[in-house]
Amino acid sequence: MSAMETPHPDHTVVTTLESDMTSMFRTLLISMPAAASLVACDAAKNALESEPQTSYCEAVCDWAVECSGETETLDACLEATRAANSNCADAENGDLNPASRALVEDCVATVEADTCDGLTGSVDAQTTATPSAECVASEGTAAADAYNEARISTQSSGETFCEDLGSSICAQAVDCLIGDFGVDEATDALQSACEATAVSELISTCQTVDLDPSYGTDPNVNRMTANTCSSSIEGLSDSCAVFSADAWPAECGAVIVDAEALPGLVGNLISFANSYGVEVP
Repeated sequence: MSAMETPHPDHTVVTTLESDMTSMFRTLLISMPAAASLVACDAAKNALESEPQTSYCEAVCDWAVECSGETETLDACLEATRAANSNCADAENGDLNPASRALVEDCVATVEADTCDGLTGSVDAQTTATPSAECVASEGTAAADAYNEARISTQSSGETFCEDLGSSICAQAVDCLIGDFGVDEATDALQSACEATAVSELISTCQTVDLDPSYGTDPNVNRMTANTCSSSIEGLSDSCAVFSADAWPAECGAVIVDAEALPGLVGNLISFANSYGVEVP
């Protein structure tokens, strides 16, 4: 084709098409890394958001079970706290966004570092115990509801508490008789005999008092006081001290056995010891 000839129309179309395809291909090559990065970023974000984490309910129940020593109550605690706090399910299922996840992590850290005073401490410590500021920030008002449910669900009923208290008192007496005085009797036999005689009246009297655990707007101070009494009895450094009225903490006299009845209880324990030939000091 000479310089004066007009280009064939088909040649122009082909040239234009080739140019457009080249431009599209170049754009595709440029955009692919960016698109891949966005996909990877979204995948990482989704993975982070969907990963289950320890919830407030799980943390506060672990705390309550460890403090109470009642390991068999864990399932009941989780059921009660989850019913009081729906946020726990979101955390355990990995449905929280990164910001909420961070709040829950901060909350759980404070629960894991908490002392047992809110459950086994003094009456004042129990009545004033509240969830940490971090837990209120992550759980809202449900933090206090779940906290109280954890404390309640890991404790026995008032009736059972009285029976357990009697067992604790007798366990100290039996330990004294065998360990300090060498009484040659099976531990279980001594324990049963003590519960049937020395503390039977105490248990009956104790069960007439409302000692079911309760916190929040309707706290049962009697149970909190009784908890302190029980902890003191279990924690006696000298098991033989149970035979002395002076060793009994004031909290026991306030709820479990009044000052007038305490000498009778101690007298029953001494009589129990005497029946095995032991004269306690």
